[in-house]
Amino acid sequence: MKQFLFISFLFFLSQNTFAQQISGRLIDANTREAIPYVLVATNSASAFTNEDGGFSLKALSNDTVKINLMGYKPLNLPVTNWGSQQRLITMEPAYRQLGEVTITAQRNHYRDSVNLRKEYAKQFNFRGPRFNEIFLAPSQYVPFAVMSINVTQLYKALTKKRDPNYKLQQTLLRDERESHVSARFNKALVASISHLKGDSLDNFMSAYRPTPAVLDKLNDYDLVRYIKTNLEKSKVSATRLDDLPVMLKPGQSLE
Repeated sequence: MKQFLFISFLFFLSQNTFAQQISGRLIDANTREAIPYVLVATNSASAFTNEDGGFSLKALSNDTVKINLMGYKPLNLPVTNWGSQQRLITMEPAYRQLGEVTITAQRNHYRDSVNLRKEYAKQFNFRGPRFNEIFLAPSQYVPFAVMSINVTQLYKALTKKRDPNYKLQQTLLRDERESHVSARFNKALVASISHLKGDSLDNFMSAYRPTPAVLDKLNDYDLVRYIKTNLEKSKVSATRLDDLPVMLKPGQSLE
């Protein structure tokens, strides 16, 4: 009985962790037009939609597809029962007005990112050798043959991080993420909420610029709240500095 339960548990576990290829197409719920250059992500993979709004990526059966695009309501779609056919996904526009701030869809940075990926396709698509490229299975036509090792591919795998293409790939990916942050956490938005100008605005944006990981978790409404919350923190910090006692230089007095 215990053995049967253990086997059942392993079968259940394997079913929940089975990777599958899923595909979809994003369209605007109102205009029914395709939405290109949008980042679609799961916990294990990510991909940009093409010019027709289509995407394809691998995902676990218990995973969730997350789509967070400025100007639209965020989506969290379970991979379970996704199916092998391309799924049509409609994005609902979400225009929010908070005070004097109106948020609308801005996707130019996605288009720039896709153009950059086309220009540096070799570097973006760079990968190290796979297991089956290093360890070669024996031929079925050669009796008593054993598995062989491709020494060249093995060397490439061991020295992958020293490859110039790998280094450029990491730089491009990092710049792409930072560009995404700059596109959403921009001066126009922050200034309209905080009413800061000049150096005060620059200092605030530098001190409270969110990391790409933090920004991925914020929808448009949450981003505005993030800015307002940190604006209050900055005012409190400034007040505390003003309350500090004045340090006198030698020979000076309080008069």
